[in-house]
Amino acid sequence: MRRDFSDLFDTTKPLVALSPMAGFSCVTYRGICHGMGSDYAPTELTSARSIVMNGLSKSYRFMRINPETEGVTCIQLFGNVPEDFTEAMKLICEDELLGQVDIFDINMGCPVQKVVKTGAGSGLMRTPELAAKIVSECRRTAESLGKVLTVKTRIGFSENMKNGPEFASMLAGSGAQAICVHGRTAVQMYAGQADWEQIRLMRQSVAGSGVYFFANGDVTDGPSARRILEVTGADGVMIGRAACGNPWLFRSVKDYLLNDTEVTDNGNISLREKCDMLIIELDGRIKEVGENTAVKEMRSVMPRYIKGFPGAAPMKVALCRASTRTEVKQILDDCLKGREDER
Repeated sequence: MRRDFSDLFDTTKPLVALSPMAGFSCVTYRGICHGMGSDYAPTELTSARSIVMNGLSKSYRFMRINPETEGVTCIQLFGNVPEDFTEAMKLICEDELLGQVDIFDINMGCPVQKVVKTGAGSGLMRTPELAAKIVSECRRTAESLGKVLTVKTRIGFSENMKNGPEFASMLAGSGAQAICVHGRTAVQMYAGQADWEQIRLMRQSVAGSGVYFFANGDVTDGPSARRILEVTGADGVMIGRAACGNPWLFRSVKDYLLNDTEVTDNGNISLREKCDMLIIELDGRIKEVGENTAVKEMRSVMPRYIKGFPGAAPMKVALCRASTRTEVKQILDDCLKGREDER
């Protein structure tokens, strides 16, 4: 049963999505962001080889979806063997919950060395023929399962290997139904400025193909979202690090883009609202993985919620030392009380 990307969304308007990020894109946070306006959000990357070799259980928590809170759902896989991807997709669709997924996303952009050294993630930009085979075989499998296939990649592997336009054209020709491009090379990782001009060239290379095209990189608010769309000609935007601990960003960006407003509320969220949302995310994670693991994993997330507020530095230190929900809540309550006492 063939499904198109446009069957899932109103593609006549720019989509605004949460970019997949390890450690941040848990099912709870994806649902929170969707409630704030994110059109959809891929899961954290999961190894196709691990699924084939070990079954679903080992990676299940990273692939867990919740269609009720997320809307359109998307599971992201990485690897370097076409058969691993196709077999993993079939196994996923045999699961009662995971089988409800709408989109399979192939990661061809992760720059982390342990992924790249296997030839997976952004390492596939160095082997375009293999990347093409992965996409074409995954597209056939996705169609047989009634799913949509998308790919996330970068502008190139290094400064001397910016093969983005050719790579994007290959992805479209091999069957990708949507492409998201992060405007940095793999070698850059997340440093420096995103190269929107290279994204534009990649967008041009798939013009007329019918492929939906996302631009990603240095989108932090409504104005920057509008600029990246204007500069690159992209159809939509994915937002990554700027959305960590800031789900309100999606409401702000969507309002700015769709209602043609010149005002953004991105900076008007109170500390109390931030603290309340932090606890909502923590509670959701506790339900997913238990209190001990959830609090530990939130240590990298919690500082994002309070970033920019006066007195945030000692608060961040305290939160990163917390080991229970009670401790986290007490730290937040003490901070809020202190601010009220100052009035």
